[in-house]
Amino acid sequence: MFKIFLIFFPAVMFVSACTTGAAPALDTPEPEQFAAANTQVPVPTKTLVPTQPPPTPTPDPSPSFTPKPTIDLALVLTPETTMAYEVDYIGLKTSDDVQIMAKQFGEGEPVVILAHQGTTGANQRDWEAFARLLAERGCSAATLDFRGRGQSKGDMTSTNLLIRDMRALIDRLQEDGYQRFVCMGASMGGSTCLRAAVEYDLEGLVVIGSLMSNGDPTTTSPEELAALAMPKLFITTENDRYEPIPAAVKDMYEIAQDPKQFRVFPGEAHGTEMFDQPYGEEFTAELVAFVEMLR
Repeated sequence: MFKIFLIFFPAVMFVSACTTGAAPALDTPEPEQFAAANTQVPVPTKTLVPTQPPPTPTPDPSPSFTPKPTIDLALVLTPETTMAYEVDYIGLKTSDDVQIMAKQFGEGEPVVILAHQGTTGANQRDWEAFARLLAERGCSAATLDFRGRGQSKGDMTSTNLLIRDMRALIDRLQEDGYQRFVCMGASMGGSTCLRAAVEYDLEGLVVIGSLMSNGDPTTTSPEELAALAMPKLFITTENDRYEPIPAAVKDMYEIAQDPKQFRVFPGEAHGTEMFDQPYGEEFTAELVAFVEMLR
């Protein structure tokens, strides 16, 4: 494991969100190419990076898409202090001997696992800004490149094996002493988080623009979903460009037992593309508030 130490300076006042301690089948992934001989992860150099304050939030005036009244955007998006945190580069081996690369931001709990979608070019970098926000607030966040993406080896001719990549990451984090996990995933990452929630005792689950299954063994039955007792958040856009997604996410919400939440944002964005929409800060605040609820 290699580490980067990131030091940040105070921003506005806020109480830390976490304790310190311790694609869907519709996505058509196109695996990135890697040099077969380059199997070593480069050693990152230590860098001091000053924090950049988030932009001033501009709440959406539409009552259909604004966060719950308990969410104060300015406080949710700007922690009291921008805490110093480490970035660990983690090399993993899956049960079928595929080399997977992951990163962990911070050391607090719960560990929020962030799983990327399968659209062309998507990888763990899509979650990095959000992972850093959580780390600044005293949580830890873990991202991974699914097989065939980013720095991971193998290929993704099918998304049905992604649970093997997720198991490798959660098992490693458990070996490192972490006990509390939240899984957030977009599209195929959401389906993979859903399967992980069946197999592991997660504290929270967030499914964003996903179908229920990527195919066996990354598949979850309605009965398995209905049995999940942890808090759950299901998010979609009104007209996700993958047509079955909005109805599929609503169906999952209706199958799930309480506690659960269902949020619909406007437009056609898919998965983590919602970060870049006009309501991106509200979307971000919704995710932060869910983690805050579990601290």
